[in-house]
Amino acid sequence: MGIIEKQSVRNLILIYFGVALGFISTLYLFPFILTTQEYGLTRILLSIAFITSEFAHLGVKNIAIKFFPEFENYNQKHNGFLFLLLVIPLIGFLLFLFLFFIFDEWLITKYSIDSNLFQEFHLLLIPLIFGILYFDIINSYVRANKDSIPGTFINEILLRVLLIILLILMNFEVINFRVFIIGFVSCYLTQPILLFIYISSKQLLFIKPNFQFITRDLITRLSGYGFYVLLGGISHLIVKNIDILMLGSISGLTDTAIYTIAFYIGSVIVVPQKSIGKIAPSIVSTHLFNSNINEVERIYKSSSINQLVIGFLLFTGIISNINNIFEILPEEYSKAYWVIIYIGISKLIDMAGGVNGTIIMNSPYFRFNLLATLLLIIVSIILNFVLIPSYGISGAAIATMTSLFLYNITKSFYVYLKYRIQPISVKVIPIILVSIILICISFQIDTIMSTYVDIAVRSILILVLYSLSMVYFRISHEVESYWEKILRYMRFKIT
Repeated sequence: MGIIEKQSVRNLILIYFGVALGFISTLYLFPFILTTQEYGLTRILLSIAFITSEFAHLGVKNIAIKFFPEFENYNQKHNGFLFLLLVIPLIGFLLFLFLFFIFDEWLITKYSIDSNLFQEFHLLLIPLIFGILYFDIINSYVRANKDSIPGTFINEILLRVLLIILLILMNFEVINFRVFIIGFVSCYLTQPILLFIYISSKQLLFIKPNFQFITRDLITRLSGYGFYVLLGGISHLIVKNIDILMLGSISGLTDTAIYTIAFYIGSVIVVPQKSIGKIAPSIVSTHLFNSNINEVERIYKSSSINQLVIGFLLFTGIISNINNIFEILPEEYSKAYWVIIYIGISKLIDMAGGVNGTIIMNSPYFRFNLLATLLLIIVSIILNFVLIPSYGISGAAIATMTSLFLYNITKSFYVYLKYRIQPISVKVIPIILVSIILICISFQIDTIMSTYVDIAVRSILILVLYSLSMVYFRISHEVESYWEKILRYMRFKIT
């Protein structure tokens, strides 16, 4: 088992645990403890912070992955690479502060339609952006050193545990919303501090610069690459958050909260993509640097099919239990029914593309990513602007689904033109058919006893039938391998 497979499995375990924690907070805590306006505020703050931090790092997050092989030399303390990663984003953060105070009044006006909460707490954007910014930077450095686990643990597990604690404290009136939102931001500030402690413990905290290593040619290549990936990264993040931002400005914080819950549920299926994405970029970058296209193709195809195998399993489980989900949530969230379906389909489309974006970003053709993403932004803004006023949160979801489809088709076609490799095979057909059949069967079965018993029974049946089908059709070598390990373990336990 290669390093991608090993760390992907470990990341997958951590992320799934994080998903479980996320489900607890998203379905059982946030909707019942916070008002829709309060919850909507947290989502708006995060969306703005994620986009701004993507701008503020000035391309350094991607530079860390692509250029680390050139700097890598432990005995030379990686030639001062970490120093560059820490200093350059500071410039971007200061630029953000300047622009923030210029557009302060515009932001307040834009996001105070149905509540004054944004006006009251919008200054918390400053520490929130700083925390997200430097967590991403330091995490990229750790990932470049072929270690994706610490960042995954901090972001997927520890962060959610801290947020759950805050919600419980608020539920029992130990703290009020003001203290909660300050604690909410503090959790994101804690993340980079913990990563600093980690890299120090691993003796990777090399902050002394090595100006002799930094040549004019290197600066030119760093800045050129950084400029394009910066714009591409910003554009991609805008696309990921444009629906929430436009909903917040058009419909208000209440619809934003409802959409966020539905989006989270529909996005659960993206877990395998996230696990692979933690380690794949550094590996793909190394293979492209060494012109090992055959290995890139292997990763490309395996990432697509393995993501789809797990993604369709989760999609099938969610859709089969969709009525049960709305039995759990407060009544006002029932309007999000179709949002979950549309978002789920959009994530499957994104997963089908495998690591197409990673290949482009770490290749000599990285500039194309900017063009593709800018076109995506235009399409996404137009669709959201047209569909949200007419269809509300469902319109935002349709816009996201359509935009991601066009985006992935464009990227996959470009990778094929340049490298003559593509991720899709005929194995996708039985995956889709099995998923459709299981969903149709599930809809014919009445509720079994209580909501929670029904969820458990449906989920177990789907897991067993789907897994057996994947093994029967020999969809994925990795799936077969893990299934065999499970059977051997069970046989050992029985005997």
